[in-house]
Formats: sequence, structure tokens, C-alpha cells
Amino acid sequence: MIRNRTSHSCTAKRSVAAMLCLALAAGPLAACSGQQTAQSGAATEQAVIDPSSWKTIGDVFALLDTHEDAQRAAGYDSNYYVCAFNVGDSYYRVVAKMEPQVDEKINNADWSRDDVPDQIDEAVRTLVVESATDITGDVVSQAELDKLVGKTGKQLVDAGFAFDMYEMMGENQTQATFSKGYFSYTFTFDIGVPEDKDQDEGASIMGAATTGVELYGVSNDASDPTKVS
Repeated sequence: MIRNRTSHSCTAKRSVAAMLCLALAAGPLAACSGQQTAQSGAATEQAVIDPSSWKTIGDVFALLDTHEDAQRAAGYDSNYYVCAFNVGDSYYRVVAKMEPQVDEKINNADWSRDDVPDQIDEAVRTLVVESATDITGDVVSQAELDKLVGKTGKQLVDAGFAFDMYEMMGENQTQATFSKGYFSYTFTFDIGVPEDKDQDEGASIMGAATTGVELYGVSNDASDPTKVS
């Protein structure tokens, strides 16, 4: 599994395509109270956010620092640094070309310390943004997701979804995330799966029917540096 799913914190280990998950919020997105306020806030937010204005990764970090509900996933290798994140209900993917001196700083990070994410952030903030894309349109709408309720795990795979991980394993139902493109979705299944089956790559739910589904967040592909085209 490439990306740690923990919402509060995560650890990363250096590898050929090391992935670093930096979740900046520990709960669901906060809802605005009052329809007029929400609409006004959304309009203001959309007017302020301009991906073309992000010249360095530091510019992206500066934006995220002003949005407490933002969640970020990032990955890097010797070629690219990639991060995907949300600001409210909008999602973005930013790609920066890795520089040798930055790669060296990452290699020299002290992986025994708890502040590894901060060390990585400090190292990459000077990287120049190569592309910044609004990927919100790639999200499968809730209306389309609802049409998948009743499908089996195998049918989800046949429809282009890929099993990611078990999210919750209970006696009577199981939750698992499946990814499609840049996003992952949490599906609930009407079957209990023993905890000792948590590494079976979803085999236990391939024949089980889904009873519910919702957006989870960005998928591993969104922040995978080996998938930069």
C-alpha cells in the first residue's frame, strides 16, 4: 500500500517512489451554517484560488496554511514531487520537477524523528511548479455512486474500480476503499470479514453486495510521481 490512510498523522519510508501522506485535518470537512453564508463563502473562495499563481510548492503550502480543513497527500522520487489536496469541495494536483539538491536534502532527512513531514516540506518548498490542475471534475458524483449500491466487489472491479484497502472490518459488515483515477471511495458491504483476512487484496468481498458508498478522498494515483505524464 503506497499511501498511509491515517487521517491524523502518517509515517513515510524512503524508497524508489516514496509516498508521503500529510493529512492536515482530522475530520470531515466543516459545513458552513446558513445557505447565504455558504454561497457567499464559496464564491469568494473560488475567486481567490488561482492555480496559475502557484509558482513554487511553497506557494501551495501557503494556501493550505490558510485552510484548516485541507487534506494533502504527496509523493516524490528522484524525478518529481507531486501533491494532491482539497480546498473545500475543490481538488487540485500539483507537479514539480525534483531538483538534485532537494533530493539530497530528503535523503539526508532524519527518519528517526517524528517531524519527518516537516523536514520534507522544508526541503521541497522551493521546487518550481510544473503543472497545477483542478481535478474536481474527475470525482464520481454521489448520484453515480448511488447507482453502484447493490453491486458486488467483482462488479466494481469490472466497472473500473481497484481495491485499495479494508477501512473497517466488522461482524456483519465491512468497509473498503476502491480507487478509480485520482479518487478513492468507501464502499460498505453486507458481509463480515475476519481481521486475519485484511491482506487478501479484497478477495473476501468480491462476491458481497454493497449497501452504501461515499467519496473517501484522493487516491494513490493522484500523488504517485511515477504516473506523471
